[in-house]
Amino acid sequence: MNARPSNAVSIPVLLGVAESMRKARPLRNWQDQHKDAVRVRFSELFRSWHAEWIPARETSPAEADIQVQEPDGSVPLAPGDIACWSFAAPAHRTRRRSPDAPSSSRDGHDTAQAAIRAIADRMFAFDADTSTASSQEPQTVALAVARAAWEDWLQRFHALFPGLGIEAKEPAGSERASTPSNPWSGALCVRWPWCGGSWHLDLPHGAVAVLLGHAAGSASPPRTYPPQMPRVPLAQALSGQRVALRVMLEGTELNLGQLQGLQLGDVLPLAHALDAPAQVAGTDGAPVCHGWLGQSEGRIAVELGAPTSSTAVAAPLSNTHPSKERNL
Repeated sequence: MNARPSNAVSIPVLLGVAESMRKARPLRNWQDQHKDAVRVRFSELFRSWHAEWIPARETSPAEADIQVQEPDGSVPLAPGDIACWSFAAPAHRTRRRSPDAPSSSRDGHDTAQAAIRAIADRMFAFDADTSTASSQEPQTVALAVARAAWEDWLQRFHALFPGLGIEAKEPAGSERASTPSNPWSGALCVRWPWCGGSWHLDLPHGAVAVLLGHAAGSASPPRTYPPQMPRVPLAQALSGQRVALRVMLEGTELNLGQLQGLQLGDVLPLAHALDAPAQVAGTDGAPVCHGWLGQSEGRIAVELGAPTSSTAVAAPLSNTHPSKERNL
């Protein structure tokens, strides 16, 4: 008799290349800004549907607290890019299901009926499960309106996922719900309060990519950019732009008699002090800086200087005409 020791360690078997490629899965994950974008899309969807169908009441908030998370591994996903929804009705709304109905068809039908009853409760504030002879006709009308709201709700969801399927979530243990999820699958789970209950939505990676506006795994078309010039220093890039500057001095004033008696060779003293800088301004008269008169390479030059509080001029000088702007 051969006895195996109880503390024997099993040696892991390495997978072959073909088996590794078959079991390999891409690692996908969405950043926080992507989750926020998903939250905003569903918030807008719920807000628009709620404003159109649900009367405004204090107990019926139009803003939902939407939670977007990665699956924790316990959430089974449908195969392929299929978004699955489910609705958990309030505890007081839970109905007993007929044991004679098949389980697979019973869950999807009862979930939709529970959602319709929850909508009717929000619309008309009555219990659709309790009916009397006097209230039978009003309840029939109310349920018809609630069913129309429910169908509109599903149509809005289908519009978010063009080309992809969205259907009721299969019950746990069924064949289609056997695909486990993990945080690196790229799937997202969305939850928020809905008509007194809780709306659940499981989005595979492909559905999230479609919701965000880009298809997963497909290469984006190449962008065409205009040809760019090579980078050059700022001074060289601006060398072709010309800006005119004016150097202005404090002038003086003459009456018409003095002006009439002027002759060539006369010297007119200016009010500008020798130790006061000139004012350098743009063509619009806006002051730029101060300047000190000098000479350079046989020409009159201006040495630029920063204005100071003691030498700053309160208002720009007038220098509209070269012959009179010396404000003598």
